[in-house]
Amino acid sequence: MSEIDADAQWLTVDEVARHYRVSKRTISRWVVSGQIRSKRIGDRGRLVRIHRSVIEEHDTLSAAA
Repeated sequence: MSEIDADAQWLTVDEVARHYRVSKRTISRWVVSGQIRSKRIGDRGRLVRIHRSVIEEHDTLSAAA
């Protein structure tokens, strides 16, 4: 999997998509379906950020399966 900035705690949809080597649309679908927890930020809540711990937890669960 690709590298993610080690200092970033909150990741963009694009960063998560590159990590999993899927499209940004796939990550958006995962967010909507609840497969990945996220936060909406900004004045209108249009920006989505995913905490690094969610990705690490998801990777751990995937590796265990």
